Amino acid sequence: MSLTEKYTTLFEKISIQLELGPILTEPTALSGGLLHKMFRLQTTSGTYAIKLLNPSILSRPEARQNFIDSERIATALQHEVSALPALSFHGSALQHIETHYYLVFRWVDAVMLTTHQITADHAAQIGKQLAYIHSADLSSLQIQQPPESSESGVSWDEFVEHIRLQGLTALDPVTRNLRQIKRWADASSAAMKQLTGTAFLSHRDLDAKNVLWKSGLPVLIDWESAGYIHPMHDFVETALYWSLDENNRLQYPHFEAFIKGYVSTGAKLHFPLEPALSAGYAGKLGWLAYSLAKALRLEPVNEQEQQVAVQQVLETLTALKDYEALCPLIEKWWIELTRD
Repeated sequence: MSLTEKYTTLFEKISIQLELGPILTEPTALSGGLLHKMFRLQTTSGTYAIKLLNPSILSRPEARQNFIDSERIATALQHEVSALPALSFHGSALQHIETHYYLVFRWVDAVMLTTHQITADHAAQIGKQLAYIHSADLSSLQIQQPPESSESGVSWDEFVEHIRLQGLTALDPVTRNLRQIKRWADASSAAMKQLTGTAFLSHRDLDAKNVLWKSGLPVLIDWESAGYIHPMHDFVETALYWSLDENNRLQYPHFEAFIKGYVSTGAKLHFPLEPALSAGYAGKLGWLAYSLAKALRLEPVNEQEQQVAVQQVLETLTALKDYEALCPLIEKWWIELTRD
C-alpha cells in the first residue's frame, strides 16, 4: 500500500470537513522534512498543500499552542514579507480530525533551491526579508515570551550510558566526542545568558528548504519554528543558511550580499557578534539530543525512524564540528564588512 493510498480516506474526510469539494486526482506525497508528512491535494475548489503533523509531537498541548501561535505570526507578517501562512478554517489554522492534526496551505507553483543553486542575489533578498521581519511590530499578537533559560536540561552523560548499555556502535562518535559536546553546550549556555532581555518574533528557521521561489522572488514557508529569538542570533544563523556551499564552505559573495541586503532596509544590528556565534550551537545541540532520543529508542519509533535518527545524529555531530571551524572566519569577515 502506497503512502497516499494509506491516507486516501483521511483526505476525503478532510475535504468534507473543510468543504474543499470532491477530490479530482489522487493526492501526491511530497518530499519534505523529517517530522511531518506533506501532500498535494487537488479538489474542485482548488489545489492545496496538506501538512499532516507528527502525532507524537502534537500530543503535547504546548506543541499545539506553538503551531497556533506560529501561524498567527506568519499571518501577521504576510503584509510585511512574502510569508505563506496556513489557511484558517472556523477561526483556526490548526485543524483536527479523528487522531490527526494538520495544516492546509494554498498551493504555490514555485521551486525550492538546492544549495548549489543559491546565488548572492538570493542571499541578498533573504537578508532583506529578515530585516523586514525584525522591523515589524507584532506586539498586538500578545504572544507570551517563554521564561528565559540558558540551561538545556540535556544530560549528555546519560545518552552516552545508553549507547554503552545498548551496544549501539554506530553512535560511538558521540561517546568519543562527549567532552567536545559538553564544551559546546557550556559555550551556548553562557551565550544565551548574555543574549537575554532582547528578543523579537521571527521565523527562526529560514533556510533554503523553507523558502520557495516564484518568478525570482521568495515565498517564506514552514513557520512552525516561529517564536522569540535574539535578532543577532537570528541574523547569524540565517546568514549562514544562505552563505554556505554544499561542502559547508563559507562563500564571501553570499555572506556580503546577505549583510548588504539586511542593512539596505535601514535595519541596524548594534549587538556583539561573539555571543550570537556561540548561541549558534544551541539549535544543533537540540537537534542532536532529539535525534539521540529516537536513535536510542528512548521515544517510540519504528525501525526506519530509528535508522534515520542514527544518521541524523552523525550528520549533526559533523555539522557542529564544521560550525566550530567556521566561527573564526565568520568573525573575520564580519569585522571587514561592518567596518565604518
